[in-house]
Amino acid sequence: MKLSKLLAALVLASVAATAWAQPVKLRVNYSVVPPHLVPVLFMKKDLIKHEGKSYTTDFIYTGGSSLVLQAMAADEMDLGVYTMNAFGAAVQNAKMPLMMIADLVTDGPWFTAVYGVKADSPIRSIQDLKGKSIAVNAFGGGHDAAVRAMMIKNGLVPMRDVNIVEARFPAMPAMLREGKVEAATFVAPSWYANKAKGDIRPLFTMKDALGDSAFLFWAAKKDLLEKRRAVLVDFFEDYIRAQRWFMDPKNRQEALGYIAKFAKRQVKDVEYELQEGTTYFREKDLRLNHATLQRTADELAKLDMMKPLQVKSYIDESIIIEAAKRLDR
Repeated sequence: MKLSKLLAALVLASVAATAWAQPVKLRVNYSVVPPHLVPVLFMKKDLIKHEGKSYTTDFIYTGGSSLVLQAMAADEMDLGVYTMNAFGAAVQNAKMPLMMIADLVTDGPWFTAVYGVKADSPIRSIQDLKGKSIAVNAFGGGHDAAVRAMMIKNGLVPMRDVNIVEARFPAMPAMLREGKVEAATFVAPSWYANKAKGDIRPLFTMKDALGDSAFLFWAAKKDLLEKRRAVLVDFFEDYIRAQRWFMDPKNRQEALGYIAKFAKRQVKDVEYELQEGTTYFREKDLRLNHATLQRTADELAKLDMMKPLQVKSYIDESIIIEAAKRLDR
């Protein structure tokens, strides 16, 4: 009897050890590629050393950061990309225990999102939008915040004076050309694809509305950072290694090939990427720009688009710092 109990205990211990050794699945958010590059970076498998060992990745597409908030609140996503207003809603309204952990891109220093109208449109100023419609990708996201900020700064009341509608980025150019909306949002891929046709012109930019802004950054729940720290360091080590390679000018043409392949475009369609001035700005090794984060939060709070937020209380860069240090040893 004692021997059978001992054997059973050994079997259970073996099963537990095997389960413990299994890679942890990380559910990782992304949206429009580019500027979201993480699933593309992970296509360069010779640079991804830990995937399949300590972790596996499940890349989850969302159409806006407000949808990320919903997914993380429902515990359906581990690493999410947020805008400042969506992050504020998560921690201040939904009381989610989130931390900002890494940069994705900043809007303004290089490329800034464009809000465009038809070239022959009579709309020449923000005030001319009164009684008209403008399309954004998702309510509660960064592009929506910029539209509302621009309305408020120019004496217009969003949704009363100007109708804001949701649409997918790929659908917006056609909606604009067909007169379904009078203005639409253009991120880098859609702007470069459409401006060459000559029938769309800028009305204002995200930078006009918010200045250089902490546009997109990574966030995770505190308990994940505590329980899966080693796994997350492995993940971000791979991420940073791959991003360094992609951002190296000598690798640019090959890197553009990966972006084009993922986005199902020709390389010439993504030529603006991975170079100064025409692409979104990316901080070195995913470090967060604390000053830009705070200024963005302050600007949105001043416009009553979120409550005042001291961002330093919500920043934890220890994982990406440790990951980068590993690469520099």
